[in-house]
Amino acid sequence: MAKHSYPRHIKFESVFNFRDLGGYRTRGGQTVAWRRLFRSGELHYMTDRDITRLKEEIRLRSVIDLRNFRELEQFGIGPLNKVDVKHYNIPLITLSDSDRDRERVLFQDVSHMGHEYLYRIANAEFGRRVVEALEIIADSDNHPLVFHCTAGKDRTGIFTAIILGILGVTDEDVIEDYTLSDLYMKEGISRWSNDPITAEALKNVPEYRFKASPESMALFLSTLKHEHGSVKGYAEAHGVDESLIYRLEKALLA
Repeated sequence: MAKHSYPRHIKFESVFNFRDLGGYRTRGGQTVAWRRLFRSGELHYMTDRDITRLKEEIRLRSVIDLRNFRELEQFGIGPLNKVDVKHYNIPLITLSDSDRDRERVLFQDVSHMGHEYLYRIANAEFGRRVVEALEIIADSDNHPLVFHCTAGKDRTGIFTAIILGILGVTDEDVIEDYTLSDLYMKEGISRWSNDPITAEALKNVPEYRFKASPESMALFLSTLKHEHGSVKGYAEAHGVDESLIYRLEKALLA
């Protein structure tokens, strides 16, 4: 892995799991550029000091919000409207109550998130929305850009793996980046347990869903490699063309 020239973990007062995706080396010998692309957990709890950091230090231009419409309606974007940024809502996963009940049965015997990730990406609509988000990231005028969900672990983790995989970052670094989310889950659980909107639902969530285990991402990547040859192969099978790959490389690699 390339030596970090910037801190990967960026600490805010009320935003957790905010990380820079720069510094990772690709198989072709290039490096993902620092301070262009970030991943994060939920942003709607930001304080005024957090807003100031986004404006003055990160100089954020764009946000891709991967939460679904229900989450956006419940929590909104908070004080993010105080920042002059473009906000894109691209829900990677949209589930009805019946979908949730069916999945609860489907995944009752699994021990990590990898099985759920593979189930998600098999949906054609998921692939379409990935392409939509990648098109935004491929435009340098949208940088610096952060994408996020709620915990910044699952939807954000899958999307990060796809981006880094397309760019040619090694599986080892993709897995390592994914597992860094584990450092923040205790903070997330504490927040959601004390929020009346989320506290009750939290009681029914199995423990493995709060983990960012290496086994989860290793299964995800190995299955994509087996079925599509690579993460890039998966992306191409769902509509990512050579033009988009070129623009992503030009926008994100140094």
